[in-house]
Amino acid sequence: MKKQIIWKALHYQMMEYCNVEITETDIRIDGSIVGFGDDTPFSVTYDIITDRNWEVTALEMAVERSGDCSWISIQRDPDGKWTQSGHARPEWYECTDIDISLTPFTNTLPIRRLDLPLHDPRELQVLYINVFDNEIKPVTQRYTRLAEDKYLYESVGKDFKAEITVDEDGLVLDYAGLFQRISS
Repeated sequence: MKKQIIWKALHYQMMEYCNVEITETDIRIDGSIVGFGDDTPFSVTYDIITDRNWEVTALEMAVERSGDCSWISIQRDPDGKWTQSGHARPEWYECTDIDISLTPFTNTLPIRRLDLPLHDPRELQVLYINVFDNEIKPVTQRYTRLAEDKYLYESVGKDFKAEITVDEDGLVLDYAGLFQRISS
Protein backbone atom coordinates (compact mmCIF):
# COMPACT_ATOMS: atom_id res chain seq x y z
CA MET A 1 0.00 0.00 0.00
CA LYS A 2 1.12 3.53 -0.79
CA LYS A 3 -0.84 6.57 0.29
CA GLN A 4 -0.23 10.29 -0.01
CA ILE A 5 -2.15 12.44 2.44
CA ILE A 6 -2.58 16.17 3.00
CA TRP A 7 -3.86 17.53 6.32
CA LYS A 8 -4.83 21.07 7.16
CA ALA A 9 -4.46 22.26 10.74
CA LEU A 10 -7.50 24.00 12.15
CA HIS A 11 -5.77 25.62 15.13
CA TYR A 12 -2.56 26.80 13.43
CA GLN A 13 -1.88 28.09 9.94
CA MET A 14 -0.31 24.84 8.85
CA MET A 15 -0.36 22.10 6.21
CA GLU A 16 1.14 18.62 6.26
CA TYR A 17 2.09 16.39 3.35
CA CYS A 18 2.57 12.76 4.33
CA ASN A 19 3.51 9.58 2.47
CA VAL A 20 2.84 6.12 3.92
CA GLU A 21 4.29 3.02 2.31
CA ILE A 22 3.73 -0.51 3.61
CA THR A 23 6.35 -2.94 2.34
CA GLU A 24 6.86 -6.66 2.96
CA THR A 25 9.24 -5.93 5.86
CA ASP A 26 8.26 -2.59 7.37
CA ILE A 27 6.20 0.60 7.16
CA ARG A 28 7.83 3.85 6.09
CA ILE A 29 6.32 7.25 6.69
CA ASP A 30 7.69 10.60 5.67
CA GLY A 31 6.03 13.91 6.36
CA SER A 32 6.60 17.60 5.73
CA ILE A 33 4.83 20.23 7.79
CA VAL A 34 4.93 23.94 6.97
CA GLY A 35 3.18 26.77 8.73
CA PHE A 36 3.18 29.80 11.00
CA GLY A 37 3.23 29.73 14.80
CA ASP A 38 3.27 33.01 16.71
CA ASP A 39 3.68 34.77 13.33
CA THR A 40 6.93 32.85 12.80
CA PRO A 41 7.29 30.49 9.85
CA PHE A 42 8.38 26.94 10.67
CA SER A 43 8.94 23.66 8.92
CA VAL A 44 9.17 20.11 10.21
CA THR A 45 10.25 17.06 8.25
CA TYR A 46 10.11 13.57 9.68
CA ASP A 47 10.80 9.99 8.68
CA ILE A 48 9.31 7.18 10.76
CA ILE A 49 10.01 3.49 10.29
CA THR A 50 7.86 0.88 12.00
CA ASP A 51 7.77 -2.88 11.88
CA ARG A 52 4.77 -4.64 10.33
CA ASN A 53 2.95 -4.39 13.70
CA TRP A 54 3.15 -0.56 13.60
CA GLU A 55 5.74 -0.47 16.42
CA VAL A 56 8.20 2.37 15.90
CA THR A 57 11.79 1.36 15.19
CA ALA A 58 13.20 4.76 14.12
CA LEU A 59 12.40 8.46 13.89
CA GLU A 60 14.46 11.15 12.22
CA MET A 61 13.06 14.66 12.48
CA ALA A 62 14.31 18.14 11.58
CA VAL A 63 12.67 21.34 12.82
CA GLU A 64 13.45 24.78 11.41
CA ARG A 65 12.10 27.90 13.09
CA SER A 66 13.34 31.49 13.21
CA GLY A 67 16.48 30.46 11.33
CA ASP A 68 17.36 27.80 13.92
CA CYS A 69 17.42 24.13 13.00
CA SER A 70 17.27 21.18 15.38
CA TRP A 71 17.51 17.48 14.67
CA ILE A 72 16.06 14.48 16.52
CA SER A 73 17.28 10.94 15.93
CA ILE A 74 15.53 8.19 17.92
CA GLN A 75 15.71 4.41 17.58
CA ARG A 76 13.90 1.56 19.35
CA ASP A 77 15.30 -1.97 19.27
CA PRO A 78 13.16 -5.16 19.23
CA ASP A 79 13.51 -5.42 23.04
CA GLY A 80 11.86 -2.00 23.48
CA LYS A 81 15.01 -0.12 24.41
CA TRP A 82 15.14 3.45 23.09
CA THR A 83 18.22 5.43 22.14
CA GLN A 84 18.56 9.07 21.14
CA SER A 85 21.49 9.84 18.87
CA GLY A 86 23.09 6.59 20.04
CA HIS A 87 22.61 7.25 23.78
CA ALA A 88 20.42 4.93 25.89
CA ARG A 89 17.20 6.50 27.19
CA PRO A 90 15.94 4.07 29.87
CA GLU A 91 13.25 6.53 31.02
CA TRP A 92 11.52 5.87 27.68
CA TYR A 93 11.56 2.04 27.84
CA GLU A 94 7.87 1.79 28.83
CA CYS A 95 6.83 3.62 25.64
CA THR A 96 5.88 1.82 22.44
CA ASP A 97 4.48 4.66 20.36
CA ILE A 98 5.52 8.22 19.58
CA ASP A 99 3.29 11.29 19.36
CA ILE A 100 4.62 14.28 17.43
CA SER A 101 2.65 17.35 18.53
CA LEU A 102 2.10 18.82 15.05
CA THR A 103 0.88 15.78 13.11
CA PRO A 104 -2.26 13.67 13.29
CA PHE A 105 -0.36 10.80 11.66
CA THR A 106 1.20 9.59 14.92
CA ASN A 107 -2.31 8.81 16.24
CA THR A 108 -2.48 6.14 13.55
CA LEU A 109 0.37 4.21 15.23
CA PRO A 110 -1.56 3.07 18.36
CA ILE A 111 -4.85 2.87 16.45
CA ARG A 112 -3.34 0.35 14.00
CA ARG A 113 -1.16 -1.43 16.54
CA LEU A 114 -3.87 -1.96 19.18
CA ASP A 115 -6.77 -2.85 16.84
CA LEU A 116 -9.16 -2.19 19.73
CA PRO A 117 -12.55 -3.83 20.13
CA LEU A 118 -15.50 -1.43 20.46
CA HIS A 119 -15.76 0.50 23.75
CA ASP A 120 -12.58 -1.05 25.20
CA PRO A 121 -10.39 1.80 26.54
CA ARG A 122 -6.65 1.22 26.50
CA GLU A 123 -4.03 3.31 28.32
CA LEU A 124 -0.51 3.39 26.98
CA GLN A 125 2.80 5.12 27.53
CA VAL A 126 3.77 7.27 24.58
CA LEU A 127 6.91 9.22 23.80
CA TYR A 128 5.49 12.74 23.30
CA ILE A 129 7.52 15.12 21.15
CA ASN A 130 6.50 18.76 21.67
CA VAL A 131 7.95 20.40 18.58
CA PHE A 132 7.65 24.03 19.70
CA ASP A 133 9.02 23.42 23.21
CA ASN A 134 11.80 21.12 21.93
CA GLU A 135 10.78 18.58 24.57
CA ILE A 136 10.57 14.77 24.49
CA LYS A 137 8.92 13.00 27.42
CA PRO A 138 6.83 9.93 28.28
CA VAL A 139 3.11 10.62 28.76
CA THR A 140 0.04 8.47 29.34
CA GLN A 141 -2.67 8.47 26.68
CA ARG A 142 -5.95 6.60 26.36
CA TYR A 143 -7.69 5.41 23.20
CA THR A 144 -11.25 4.07 23.10
CA ARG A 145 -12.86 2.77 19.92
CA LEU A 146 -16.31 4.35 19.66
CA ALA A 147 -17.30 2.99 16.24
CA GLU A 148 -15.66 1.14 13.36
CA ASP A 149 -14.05 4.40 12.18
CA LYS A 150 -14.08 6.59 15.31
CA TYR A 151 -11.85 6.78 18.40
CA LEU A 152 -11.79 8.87 21.55
CA TYR A 153 -8.30 10.13 22.31
CA GLU A 154 -7.55 11.34 25.86
CA SER A 155 -4.40 12.80 27.33
CA VAL A 156 -4.39 11.24 30.81
CA GLY A 157 -3.60 13.77 33.53
CA LYS A 158 -4.53 16.69 31.29
CA ASP A 159 -7.93 18.04 30.45
CA PHE A 160 -7.77 17.18 26.75
CA LYS A 161 -9.83 14.77 24.73
CA ALA A 162 -10.90 14.63 21.09
CA GLU A 163 -12.70 12.34 18.71
CA ILE A 164 -10.67 11.05 15.79
CA THR A 165 -12.27 9.68 12.63
CA VAL A 166 -10.13 7.37 10.49
CA ASP A 167 -10.35 5.77 7.06
CA GLU A 168 -10.29 2.02 6.32
CA ASP A 169 -6.49 2.03 6.77
CA GLY A 170 -6.62 3.70 10.20
CA LEU A 171 -5.31 7.00 8.82
CA VAL A 172 -6.83 10.16 10.28
CA LEU A 173 -9.62 11.84 8.33
CA ASP A 174 -10.70 14.27 11.05
CA TYR A 175 -9.16 15.11 14.41
CA ALA A 176 -11.92 17.20 15.99
CA GLY A 177 -10.91 20.85 16.23
CA LEU A 178 -7.27 20.27 15.26
CA PHE A 179 -6.75 18.60 11.87
CA GLN A 180 -8.78 17.75 8.80
CA ARG A 181 -7.65 15.66 5.86
CA ILE A 182 -8.14 17.48 2.59
CA SER A 183 -6.63 14.96 0.18
CA SER A 184 -5.56 11.33 0.01
